[in-house]
Amino acid sequence: MSRALDAAFRDRPTAALLWDQSLVWGLLCIDTLDRLGIPYHLLSGRDVAGGALNGYRALIVPGGWAVHKIRALGEGGKQRLRDFIFRGGGYIGFCGGAGMVLSPRPSLGLVPLERMALAERLPNASGRVNIRGIPGHPAWAGLPESIPASVWWPSQFAWHPLPRCSPLATYLSPSDGFTLADLAYSDLKSLHVPWREWETAYGINLNPVRLMGQPAILELRLGKGKLILSYPHLETPGDELANRLFANLLVYLGSSSGAGPSGGRSDPGPPRPTNGPPSAEAVSILRGTLQLVEDLIHFGERNLLWSWRAPWLLQWRRGLRGLEYGMLAVMLRSLLREAEKHSHSGGRATSWMDECRGLERDANDFCRRAARLLIEEKVALQSGQLSKLGSVNTAVDRLRRELFGDKMSHSGLCGAIFDRLDRMLLDLLRQSSASDEPRGGRTT
Repeated sequence: MSRALDAAFRDRPTAALLWDQSLVWGLLCIDTLDRLGIPYHLLSGRDVAGGALNGYRALIVPGGWAVHKIRALGEGGKQRLRDFIFRGGGYIGFCGGAGMVLSPRPSLGLVPLERMALAERLPNASGRVNIRGIPGHPAWAGLPESIPASVWWPSQFAWHPLPRCSPLATYLSPSDGFTLADLAYSDLKSLHVPWREWETAYGINLNPVRLMGQPAILELRLGKGKLILSYPHLETPGDELANRLFANLLVYLGSSSGAGPSGGRSDPGPPRPTNGPPSAEAVSILRGTLQLVEDLIHFGERNLLWSWRAPWLLQWRRGLRGLEYGMLAVMLRSLLREAEKHSHSGGRATSWMDECRGLERDANDFCRRAARLLIEEKVALQSGQLSKLGSVNTAVDRLRRELFGDKMSHSGLCGAIFDRLDRMLLDLLRQSSASDEPRGGRTT
């Protein structure tokens, strides 16, 4: 850990990370925190509702659908979070974690800003973009004025000046790997692109000028607390300068925020895992379940529907729900890896067997129906543009409703599987934490 981080958190509560419904974004965040040596504890929405935020210096909320995070918090958790911030806690939210506190409902409405309307923003941007910071601000200490950071299909702030609110970074220019829908921007720079014609053909905004100059990261003060809201994913692996900005922001929050609702300074200690270690039989079931999902991923690769853009992210054909398929595979790999760490022949936790068998059953059902859906979607692609949400035909529409529901924020069988994976991974990640130390440790 850097000296600044050590000074910000020494003899004080660590940061907390809200785990629920972060999915792959949560895994990326904890991996980056561990690599940076930043101490933290994992909290669920139920923990927050029960008062577990008391004493922490800062709360980290990774990406993911804000509506699901709010559901996990419940009414009690939402009020506890408001109290934490107004009484002096620090908050840093990425993408969905940023959107969670905006207005209007179902967001928490803590910040009187809305998301930019879909018709006005750049909805399908992904990859690296250069962001320009505020010289002299502590968050930018030791960093150049502009750095590359990754965005993954972000929303945008419907920005207007607010009291006690200012941009910490603005979007400057596309960087290496920046992609618009399925178009690699680096291959377009030397062309005279007729953006309006292409946008008509694609049916979405594509011109990156819509993003540039807009606020990327905001700092706000509410009561005694501070919020950092970032649509760039500063925790993305390989983005070294963005990761350093993430660490600087935690130093800033940890050293300047109040002690939270309790007013105390003692470490509240990590929440304990619910279950004991899984048995070897449970781990064997997880291996078989992962194989089902890996077979589905290979099925999509063979049929030219997607390929791996990064070890944790698929690049899929437009009109498919490739993000969910990739997240399912990555989360299952992480679950199996954590389960193998803690498994031993004497493990007899019945709850683990029930969870593993339920996951196997649901994954088998999902993969069987998903393979049919993907083929139906591939055929539909031959006749024109395929929309993720629009009606396609009877077979595709039915399978999509069963697997994903009728909104971009997944529900259906996919949502049920992610809910189960969320619970299982949280328990195993907590088992990986030493009983008296936060994840990330306190080494210098």
